[in-house]
Amino acid sequence: MKKFRVLFLALFLFSFGLVMPGCTQEGAEAPEISAGTWYNSDGTTLADNHDKIVIVEFWATWCPPCRAIIPHLKELHETYKDQGVVLVSLSNEPAATVGDFVKKAGMNWTIGAESNTAGEYGVRGIPASFIVVEGKIVWNGHPNGVEAKLKEIIASRN
Repeated sequence: MKKFRVLFLALFLFSFGLVMPGCTQEGAEAPEISAGTWYNSDGTTLADNHDKIVIVEFWATWCPPCRAIIPHLKELHETYKDQGVVLVSLSNEPAATVGDFVKKAGMNWTIGAESNTAGEYGVRGIPASFIVVEGKIVWNGHPNGVEAKLKEIIASRN
C-alpha cells in the first residue's frame, strides 16, 4: 500500500510539473512555429501573423490539464479572434490521434499535429502558452494566465 501511495504521489507531482511554463525568456525572439499536419487551417506561421497577437499553446491529447483547459481556449478564441488575436495549439502527437480528438472536443481554432516546435521554445511541461507580438515573446506560462496579459496588450494597442 505504501508503494502505491508513493507512486500516486509521484504521478500527482509529475502531473503538476506538466503545467510549468516553458523556459524561453520574455523579450526573446520567438522561434517559428511548424507542424506536420494542420487542422482548421491550411497552416500558419508567426511571420504570416507579424501584425497580430499570437498565442502559441503546447498541449497533448493524453494530458488531463491540457484537456481541462480546452473550454477556456475556446472562449479565448471566440472572444478575441476579431481583435487581432490568433490562437495556435501545437502537439507533437501523430496526426490521426490529434485529428480525432480535435473533432470530438470541438476545437475550432488552428491546431498543429506532429510539431517539434515545443523543444525550440524550451517547453518542459504542458500545457504551456506563449504570447508573441511582432516576433517577440511577451509572456509565457499556463494557459489560465493568458487572458490577463492579453487584455493588457490589447488595451495598449488601442
